[in-house]
Amino acid sequence: MYSKKYVLPIFLLYTLSSMFFLVGFATMYYEESKSRIIERHKIRLESFSKELEYLLRLNNNIDNIMKLKSLYPINLYNIKTHRYIYKSFEIPKFKGEFYITDNTLYMKENIHSRMRQIELIVELKNQDIKDEITNLFWRVWFIAGIVFVFIGLIAYILVKLAYLPLLAQIRALNNFITDTTHEINTPLSVILMSSEMFDKNPSKYLENIKIAAKTLSGIYNDLALNLKNNPNNISKFDVQSLLDSRIKLFELSANAKGIEFRINSNSFELNSDMQKLGKIIDNLISNAIKYSSKNSNIIINLDKNYFEIINFGTVISKENLGKIYDKFSRFDTQNGGFGIGLSLVKRYCDELDLDIECQSGNNQTKFKITLRDFKIK
Repeated sequence: MYSKKYVLPIFLLYTLSSMFFLVGFATMYYEESKSRIIERHKIRLESFSKELEYLLRLNNNIDNIMKLKSLYPINLYNIKTHRYIYKSFEIPKFKGEFYITDNTLYMKENIHSRMRQIELIVELKNQDIKDEITNLFWRVWFIAGIVFVFIGLIAYILVKLAYLPLLAQIRALNNFITDTTHEINTPLSVILMSSEMFDKNPSKYLENIKIAAKTLSGIYNDLALNLKNNPNNISKFDVQSLLDSRIKLFELSANAKGIEFRINSNSFELNSDMQKLGKIIDNLISNAIKYSSKNSNIIINLDKNYFEIINFGTVISKENLGKIYDKFSRFDTQNGGFGIGLSLVKRYCDELDLDIECQSGNNQTKFKITLRDFKIK
């Protein structure tokens, strides 16, 4: 419905405006071609009239003229006697040499013999022009119809290939703005409520304020990092220490849902960007907590060759697995979020030349990242 609301007016605007210009161009072409046809036939009638005058002067009588009457319908009016010598059609009244009506061309021309012994008005009628103009009319509008259909196909292709993806991005951005308001409002409300109730149970509400503040900090970091394109800052660091520090940031959030971390890790050093790898881990842990069932476990495996995180709860359908790294993509509106966390993870994995894969089903979701030292290419 959202697409049709905007696509149909744009499609109609494009096709109707194209049709307007097409009709204008076709009309101008038709009129110009019609004028050329008329001019060509005028020249033919003038030549025929000159030929009649030549025969009249040659023989000083109309006998040879009458032999040519089959070429065009002809009237011969004697100026001296004011009578028709020969008449084969009715001619409309008009001034000038030519007159055209109902796609029929009429001509009147004065001719005379030697010494003006015979003076005639020759009236000619040309109906061949009618067939040519009719054929021109149907040819022009037949071609215009084909062009209009072609324009319609182009409009359809442009809308489908260019506008619909743009519309999807606009829709996703609108959802993103709505979700941003909701996501920021929730921790702010917790902070405001906890500060008002702080005196009643300081330890409880201080913990709530910490959780909400870290949530806001994570939201800010995700938004800020998506607006930046920072170069890699490569250094050697201990990955297990980095993992331990990132897990501590999420302990309160995990405890609030009764979630327990089960960690299997080994200490080793890696040449990479510690900040970007930290954000990868942060987003994967945050997602795991968000989509885990209450009172469940999150399994984290860290080895020299890979980092793996497994949560139990909401799964990702097969048709959505290929879309989870698209920015603003969300497939579960109940758990909040902007749909930018995994897009950030994928971007940083690409920048650090790390492989990431996701498997989801049977109540569990697993993300696995293959770790390797960063090498400048």
